[in-house]
Amino acid sequence: MKFYFILQLKRYFRYLKEAGFNPYIAFFSIIVLFIILSNVIFVKIKFAEYAYPFIALIILNKLSAKQRNNFLKNCFNLNNYKAVRLIENGLIGIPFFIFLLFKGAYLIAPIFIFLVAVLSQFNSIKSYSLVIPTPFHKKPFEFIVGFRKAFIVFIVSYVLTVISVKVDNFNLGVFAMLLNFLICMGFYSKPEPPFYVWIHAKTPTDFLKSKIKTASIFSFLISLPIVILLAYFNPDKAVYILLFELVGILYVTNNILGKYAYYPSEININHVFIVGLSIVFPPLMLLTIPSFYSRSKQQLNSILK
Repeated sequence: MKFYFILQLKRYFRYLKEAGFNPYIAFFSIIVLFIILSNVIFVKIKFAEYAYPFIALIILNKLSAKQRNNFLKNCFNLNNYKAVRLIENGLIGIPFFIFLLFKGAYLIAPIFIFLVAVLSQFNSIKSYSLVIPTPFHKKPFEFIVGFRKAFIVFIVSYVLTVISVKVDNFNLGVFAMLLNFLICMGFYSKPEPPFYVWIHAKTPTDFLKSKIKTASIFSFLISLPIVILLAYFNPDKAVYILLFELVGILYVTNNILGKYAYYPSEININHVFIVGLSIVFPPLMLLTIPSFYSRSKQQLNSILK
């Protein structure tokens, strides 16, 4: 078990070095970014003590994927498997737990850490066989797969919007809206096989425009119920709602272009770090989007003629 964690640490160190980062500086930067994002959530959202652990549980749910758990079960006996999963969840959950305590959420924090421990012993909640119909059948691939995996999160975001209206907390509604866009960004986190790109009879420019257009329309449709609800009960803030909607679409666009900027390689730490900074400081996308777009066309030139 100890060897497993040492091996994972070495893998991440090697990954960071290959990406051109000093591992220690990268880890320090991640800690700083975590603190900044956590503070932003607690400053902008009235009921952050509830939204904050929910975000952490979404992240932890990724570690509970059935295929991943099956692999670990083949590597360890049952007791060691449970210990590995508990430690993994703890490594991610404890920083959130500490920050909750720092913010005075003394009731929520122990409940959260209990859920972290419980979640470590179960498969991801997305490992169901129910087929969810989607409105995205005309443009298959990212949104059909992503929507069916994350539809529970979208439902929660709609519930949060209703709560925001009832308690007159506009910021909570904005958080729910941006949460939708962040989930949509995740649909483009993994590069598809080159064949899935090659089959498009398009130039790199047309291919990227098509991807951005599809993602913009579909992510807008997903967030539309929230926009309508917030605009109806907050007509004086309609301009802000449209502005946040635009920022959300730019988030998705930025991630798509970042994905193809390094295609066909897996998304690396450079991309993650830059996109993370763009989320915290949206004006940065005025630089990252043109840069990613230019690099994406270069990367796709060898595949699309």
